[in-house]
Amino acid sequence: MHDLFKLVHVAAAVIWLGGMAFVLLALRPVAIAQLQPPARLPLLTAVMGRFFVTVWLSMAALLGTGGAILAATGMKGVPAGVHLMLAIGLLMMAIFAWLYFMPFRHLKAAVARSEWPAAGQQMGRIHPLVVLNFCLGWLAVAAVYLVR
Repeated sequence: MHDLFKLVHVAAAVIWLGGMAFVLLALRPVAIAQLQPPARLPLLTAVMGRFFVTVWLSMAALLGTGGAILAATGMKGVPAGVHLMLAIGLLMMAIFAWLYFMPFRHLKAAVARSEWPAAGQQMGRIHPLVVLNFCLGWLAVAAVYLVR
């Protein structure tokens, strides 16, 4: 069961990090280069809305499997890198929750009203938070492998 939990845990992290990589490195730059705000902002909002469902599911899987593994092992029985990963992961979840319930909610409302400057402002708030979470995610991965 421990190996299954680890597999689900890694899969959830890969889905979250991979989705951020896709949006940051592929979708967003092309959308900015090829689409004007009235086409770009609804597209990016819809893509993020679908992706954010997978983030919520990934967070649930990460918390559930990580909690089960820690419960079986005990906090004292895991390397310092795991403690660091947990702290970074909880920070990432808090950042995502704020992003989702604040600027993303305002972005969806602005897009629904076709208020492109307001939507662009909210997108400008979301982007650095996604970049931050992307970097934190890789720090969490590095912590597990490099901190003993």
